[in-house]
Amino acid sequence: MPSILLLGGIGLATARGFLQANIEGLLLVDQSHEMLQKALSTFSLGDQQRCETLVADVSSEAECIYAEKALGLWGRLDIAVLNAGICLPTASILDTEIEAWDKIMSVNARGVFLGLKHCAKAMLPKSRGSIIIVSSQLGLQGSPGLSAYGASKWAVRGLALTAAEELTPLGIRVNSVCPGPIMTPLIDVFGKESIPKMEQATLMNRMGKPEEIANAIIYLASDGSSFCSGTTLKVDGGYAKFG
Repeated sequence: MPSILLLGGIGLATARGFLQANIEGLLLVDQSHEMLQKALSTFSLGDQQRCETLVADVSSEAECIYAEKALGLWGRLDIAVLNAGICLPTASILDTEIEAWDKIMSVNARGVFLGLKHCAKAMLPKSRGSIIIVSSQLGLQGSPGLSAYGASKWAVRGLALTAAEELTPLGIRVNSVCPGPIMTPLIDVFGKESIPKMEQATLMNRMGKPEEIANAIIYLASDGSSFCSGTTLKVDGGYAKFG
């Protein structure tokens, strides 16, 4: 089963999980060639041979050729994990610059839309596929100082629900995952001093691990979730208590 992952802490953990599940081929996508090579270096030689890479800006439709590349490599696309995302330093709505808003929305919302559009088209000939969109706990609730990031994560969760309505009758399942506070490089935006507060806000009193989100993604990609489409899977240690 060929699949696509957009890298980052969660993407890398998911890639490892798919490789451990003996996936046939994996296309890793990132805007940085250096990050892609660094990711490959953490895999065994055998796993590296099952991976292909593509450098792309996911917010550019001209560069969103990863679905077409998967078709060229393997003749089909079975799974797509759309998890590209950025977050900029916090600011109130009153102080958020339009440039920051546009940058976050271009990657987090536009990038996911483009990936969804092209991956779904690549899956249509087989009338079969699973698309997983990574939203956030902040796609379930508000968070002061993160208006652009939160809006982008609400947007992609809504997009996943609409896509499920449109694509499930065509054989393509679409689900979303909402991670809570996870120990990835994205945490650096908030500062290490924010970690204890995040931990205390969860029912489990700890940060999540990228592998715990990867497990949820792999479940939604698998036939084990064959009756799931339009599902929002919250994996947040009980953080989004009212979501």
